[in-house]
Amino acid sequence: MALSVDARTPGFSVWQDPQWFFHCGDGAACAGHVGATELAAFPDAAEVLRSEALAWGWAADEVESHLGALDKDGQPTAYLFRCRTCSAHLAYADFT
Repeated sequence: MALSVDARTPGFSVWQDPQWFFHCGDGAACAGHVGATELAAFPDAAEVLRSEALAWGWAADEVESHLGALDKDGQPTAYLFRCRTCSAHLAYADFT
């Protein structure tokens, strides 16, 4: 019997509806909360967040302000994922 993706990688609690990333045909591993400081080490994940916010219709300066306000231990925060196949990093933001 195959285990669900959330049984194969650590879970996480969120403010809003959870989102789980899939990459390379498999569920990505959740690597936990990240803020702006931690996100600097994962430019591929920052680009995912940037693209998401631009798709919401935010102006570029609003997007950068949002990314700069991310807080590992508060709001808004981001959740970092790593592809278990190619090691790409992905992220999404959660805020109220």
